[in-house]
Amino acid sequence: MSVEGIPAPYLVTFLHDNGSNYFNNKSQAFELRVKGIDRSFFVHLEYLTSQSTFFQENCGNVKEGDLVVISVPSPETFEPILEYLYFGNGDKWYDTMTPENYDDVWENVKYLGLDDKAVSICSAYYDANLAEA
Repeated sequence: MSVEGIPAPYLVTFLHDNGSNYFNNKSQAFELRVKGIDRSFFVHLEYLTSQSTFFQENCGNVKEGDLVVISVPSPETFEPILEYLYFGNGDKWYDTMTPENYDDVWENVKYLGLDDKAVSICSAYYDANLAEA
């Protein structure tokens, strides 16, 4: 994905660098509810569609102030993924993974169609903690 000729890696780096200004900020956001989570998230299309094919395919017509309700395989592991999409802090996200929740995290990553960097973080966790020697 690119925006007006801006290469995707540059765009994603820019978004991550500015994530603290937008994470859960209602300004220019839409409301996202995830079935199984008792609160809403205020999210910005650029953060989701630049890193997730699910959001590219399902939120193309979403506008500021809209309410979108989605289901994911594992609501319990969704919020750290959302933080990762905003901040790009792979180490912080990696640290939320456990042998008990890894399969759930991986199901969300596949379902959301996250980018290669997210897949590589999951693969690194798997190789370091779950792969048979």
